[in-house]
Amino acid sequence: MLAELRVHAASRRDTPPRFRPYLAEAVRYWSTGLRQSRAWAPHLANARGLIDTGIDDFPVRRTVVVLGAGPLFELPLESLARTFARVVLVDRAHLSAIRPRLARYGNIERQWRDLSPATSVDPLAFLAGIADLDWVISANLLGSMALAAPAGQHRQVIEDHLAALAALPCPATLITDLDYRVFNRHGVVLDSADLMHGRFMPRSGLRWKWEAAPFGADQRHTRRVHSVAAWPDWREADFG
Repeated sequence: MLAELRVHAASRRDTPPRFRPYLAEAVRYWSTGLRQSRAWAPHLANARGLIDTGIDDFPVRRTVVVLGAGPLFELPLESLARTFARVVLVDRAHLSAIRPRLARYGNIERQWRDLSPATSVDPLAFLAGIADLDWVISANLLGSMALAAPAGQHRQVIEDHLAALAALPCPATLITDLDYRVFNRHGVVLDSADLMHGRFMPRSGLRWKWEAAPFGADQRHTRRVHSVAAWPDWREADFG
């Protein structure tokens, strides 16, 4: 708890006032990731590996933008910073805990933005103003954006974000959790939710399981497992 308070206080100093309400949620996610580092390791390795491999597809490496950068858990930040001339991290909260990693490189910048369509007609319009944009990565953002949407708008938030990625003039990598299931110690499903709210997602993507909350994290005798999918370039996703 003391570490969380320190990170919150240190982050607040350089966070624009309108984004400070999001710090508490960001700190909780960061803290959970540290506590569950062992359970999360396979998921994070898959996400980082996908992005690391994707770097090789770019003969020209000028600017990469990461949407939903968060505490950088899913990002091979060092690989991106060493290979791209400019790395832009976009999120509603950038915690002080990531500063040591950022400080090693002079080509990384942070942008505070709310990417939800509920707050803007075209939340990704700013990408058109970024010079030499070669790659956009949506990193485990979609499900949480939909969850935070006003009642009745969950599916529309998903549709709008996917349409915006598909319309980009450069490759758009998408990593997202699709659903979750809560199991008891006998393997019985106690609860489940479709995080895509009925939106069909093509089977062409890579798939893996993420043990987001092992036994004892949410409740003593349950575990929550998310299904994750990723597409190296959403614009080329096969809907057949």
